[in-house]
Amino acid sequence: MGVNRIFAVTTRGLESISANELSALPGVKVDEIAYRRVLASCQGSLAPLLSLRTVDDVFLHMGTWTGINRARSALHILREASDQLQVNPVLQACAEVRTIQIPPTFSITANFVGKRNYSTDEIKQACAAGIVERQGWIYSENDTSADLNLRIFIEGETAIVGVRLAARSLSKRPYKQEHVPGSLKPAVAAALVSLANLTPNMQVLDPCCGAGTILIEAQLSGATVLGGDNNEQAVTAAHFNAVQAGTKVHIQFWDARALPILANSIDCVISNLPWGRVVGTDGPIEIIYQRISEEIERVLAPTGQSVLLTNLPELVQFKRLKCDQQFEISLFGQTPTVTVWSD
Repeated sequence: MGVNRIFAVTTRGLESISANELSALPGVKVDEIAYRRVLASCQGSLAPLLSLRTVDDVFLHMGTWTGINRARSALHILREASDQLQVNPVLQACAEVRTIQIPPTFSITANFVGKRNYSTDEIKQACAAGIVERQGWIYSENDTSADLNLRIFIEGETAIVGVRLAARSLSKRPYKQEHVPGSLKPAVAAALVSLANLTPNMQVLDPCCGAGTILIEAQLSGATVLGGDNNEQAVTAAHFNAVQAGTKVHIQFWDARALPILANSIDCVISNLPWGRVVGTDGPIEIIYQRISEEIERVLAPTGQSVLLTNLPELVQFKRLKCDQQFEISLFGQTPTVTVWSD
């Protein structure tokens, strides 16, 4: 087998985590880490790429276009470049991991950084016209009904173009059937889990579990998990999603400020803490964070670790634990902070 150039799309701030996951796959070499993207080379089977959990999607690289400026004349350049795309290699590569009808239907996803004098819809129409004219493929505006999805990512005057390897987005986990306000993206939950470096049968706790995404991702990594929430709707949603995932997850209705858990019994706490915006709180957020922090520290074993996501990192304070790592990501139109704590 030859070498395929690929790029993975991820959440801003998680690029290095996704790069590490890619590097761990056989035959994969990371070539570049960019804004929301990881570019790599893959020698051998592409099938392992479909098991990636910290990325939103993986694309086979089709081309890099330059001269894509902000003027409307760029739409003509995009159409001409689309007309010249070499589609057969990526079509054959996708066909190695899934069935594709011929001629295929295709959708287009377009993103750009900075202001432009044209819209994403106009980018899609320009590129679709070039491909339909040259290849005879069938354009669909509905991604769920298309055989292939083309991704066009424009930054500055450069466009990166690729075809999604999987039939559907990797970020859309089949188990995520039920949602609650503030529910975490599975790929972000998986990234938080990866930061914990879990080993099989570790005891993992999410005291504010929401729809159970972190718990499910941790259990799929081999951990023994326990979680709960003070919202009955969230507990019900978490139970349902856990069943869909085929995971054994212990979920309870509780108050994270008074956990029914023995002291020093948990190896790792991973949680998306209340932000006080999407989900309301029943008291001063400062006091809530103080008590949750106390409970996390109480239940953690002496060698335990905690990975937390919050838009209020200054309110996370421990007496014993020290912050090993802290960085921002983009999520829900905000820039929450990931913090990693240990003894």
